[in-house]
Amino acid sequence: PVTAGSIVVPYGHVIGNEKWRGSEVAQKLQGKVKLIFEDGLGLVDFHLSNRTCILLISEADLVAGDEFKRRLVKFRNVSSLRGIVIVEKTQISEQYYSGVQKLVVLELGMVLLPVANQGEASQLIIQLVSFCV
Repeated sequence: PVTAGSIVVPYGHVIGNEKWRGSEVAQKLQGKVKLIFEDGLGLVDFHLSNRTCILLISEADLVAGDEFKRRLVKFRNVSSLRGIVIVEKTQISEQYYSGVQKLVVLELGMVLLPVANQGEASQLIIQLVSFCV
């Protein structure tokens, strides 16, 4: 389930899904924002504010198949949050990008932001934290 409605995120904080603990994106967020890990975030990867969250699609997710698509559709159907989709667009995953773009932007009406790697994703999240008050 999307448990996002009940989460209160203090300014300058990010609540991250436990599955990202130890990842490059989590390591690069440390020290820039206050990152708190939670286990029960459901479909959401990172909460930036009470109304905005991130769904991060890694290069591995893109290459592995369609599971991420089901997660995005499910999120869109059950959540009133503003979901921002960050996708790792690399040389390996570039062939899948147009399909993801069509699904996220045209079919689901969500914001899609491509990044080159998890380090760039963390920089983007840091910037978004300051805008999502």
